[in-house]
Amino acid sequence: MLSKKERVLAVLEREAVDRPPISAWRHFTESEHDGVDPFVEAMLNWQEKWDFDYMKLQPRASYYEEAFGAEFDYTKYAGVLPTCIKAPIEKESDFDALTEVSGSHKIFQEQAEVIRKIREKVGDEIPIFQTIMCPTSILQKICNINPIGRYREASREDLLVQTMKNHPEKVHHALKVITKTLQNYAEELKKAGTFGVFYGATGLSRDSYLHYSEWEEFVKPYDFEVFEAMRPMKLMVHACGIYVHPEYFAHYPIDILHWPESAIGNPSLDSSKEWLDPKITPMGGCDERLFGQHKEIEINLRTRDAVKRMKGIPFFLAPDCSLALNTYDEELKAFIEAGKETV
Repeated sequence: MLSKKERVLAVLEREAVDRPPISAWRHFTESEHDGVDPFVEAMLNWQEKWDFDYMKLQPRASYYEEAFGAEFDYTKYAGVLPTCIKAPIEKESDFDALTEVSGSHKIFQEQAEVIRKIREKVGDEIPIFQTIMCPTSILQKICNINPIGRYREASREDLLVQTMKNHPEKVHHALKVITKTLQNYAEELKKAGTFGVFYGATGLSRDSYLHYSEWEEFVKPYDFEVFEAMRPMKLMVHACGIYVHPEYFAHYPIDILHWPESAIGNPSLDSSKEWLDPKITPMGGCDERLFGQHKEIEINLRTRDAVKRMKGIPFFLAPDCSLALNTYDEELKAFIEAGKETV
């Protein structure tokens, strides 16, 4: 029988395995903002309970912006997002003031320490992916704009898009600063022994937000610069939302592409053999919106269908996005059991 790491590495090499590597993740909002130890404990408890093949860490959704001086009220959450009480960029002139942050910043050192402590407990046989958002998504949140999610409204009237149109040089300055900061952070992750990065491309490729030419100018080149600094860590890109065009990422220099086939306007997982670079492993398998509703039967059926459709195609099995905070044990059991069934 393959070990967890062997299974993950085999699938990354596009080799046939006994079953797909399985994982799932959710936020633990009560444990994510009080330092290293509570968050480490939450992640270890989650892994111990479900015995996933790989750990995708789910740090607080604000940590990237905190490094640039954003302030949040952790007593007031909107879903998994704490309330922003001070945004570094509130008007066009603020873009120029953004400055590079060192990898030694306390926020980045906190996250590196999380990985070191988890590795001390689980060893080297469970691959750990840390979550990082792409520079343009981080810039959205630095502007106090919610990142484009699955069905979240995507307005072209926000500060970021308007500045792209009126003062593109200001946006490029900010993106260069954020990219250099992420490159600094990447060095700390590598020192901590991080196996890979879950890279949140959010929904920036959605038709209703950025035009393709804007995505090519303000997103893609900065992604590539970050990826170069992330190697040799494995790169897992997550494109989130409806009409998100995963084909934009079909020839990215990455290892894994994760997109929600269950969202409107997106291709199915099994169609990936027709358009996805064969060096890139597809990832997905179950609509995350089913969780938290006692829909374990439907979850099991949907997951079994995905595994059946992907027979002969190496892939990573995961929900299409982060699970609900009130996900039930029966639902996760149904998901995992379906993934382990022999088709």
